[in-house]
Amino acid sequence: MDFFFIQMSDPQFGMFARLSGLDEERIQEFHRRRGWNILPAAKTIGFSQETALYEKAIAAANRLNPAFVVISGDLVEDRNDPNQLAELRRITAKLHSHIPVHWAPGNWDVGNTPTPNTLEQYRRDFGDDYYSFQQGGSSFIVLNSCIGFDDSQTPGEWDKQVAFLRTSLAEASNRSSDHIVIFLHHPLYSYDPNEEDNWAVIPRNKRLVLLELFETHGVSAVFTGHWHKCHYVDHKEIQMVTTGPVGYPLGDDPSGLRIVKVSRNIIEHRYYGLDQIPKLEELNL
Repeated sequence: MDFFFIQMSDPQFGMFARLSGLDEERIQEFHRRRGWNILPAAKTIGFSQETALYEKAIAAANRLNPAFVVISGDLVEDRNDPNQLAELRRITAKLHSHIPVHWAPGNWDVGNTPTPNTLEQYRRDFGDDYYSFQQGGSSFIVLNSCIGFDDSQTPGEWDKQVAFLRTSLAEASNRSSDHIVIFLHHPLYSYDPNEEDNWAVIPRNKRLVLLELFETHGVSAVFTGHWHKCHYVDHKEIQMVTTGPVGYPLGDDPSGLRIVKVSRNIIEHRYYGLDQIPKLEELNL
């Protein structure tokens, strides 16, 4: 059965304020070190820009009526700020009640180095940090990539998640899923599966474990976020898709969302800026 879903990533309430008020030297340093395109801006506080952008994203989802929405991490800038969390929840609650929302944790949600406390807090606020679900003959698996990035403070969590992944992939294969699709926050790599570790990707030792499992079970696509810009690479038969942000953009792509059409034999997708999202009848994936 054909259907489509919407992937959003990195609404990150509070990021505009954090990156405001930087001098030119600091802006250029971010560009040299990480390739970020930060626009000069007077110092601000709060999260009014994120509010406006996320309101647009949720309104677009209501208009398009997808099978579900997945939000792939970095929900807020400060997980301990009740105002940021409340605003995220207030706007999310505007999504039509029949459209499920699936969350995935990002590094700002559980930390670059997650701890038992940050995992407990996330699970209390948003539910499981890794899980699976089915839709229209396809199987979907959400992972906590932050554990893959650094599990030094959470002994046993990586092994538990990999065991869950093995079981979920086997079950998806056994039910003859049309597609198996993975959602997580961190991209696995930029261009080369054997590339060196860096802040932007899952470390090589964990990356290769995931890739082997994905290859073995015929995963169709992996959708991620984290970079605040879009990026595409194919790993053998697997589409590796990094989606730009609902919130602050750090590359050439504007704040936006991705619409993904799932057919029996193919997965097609396109990224749209929030001011360029077509009407449902105009979708051309």
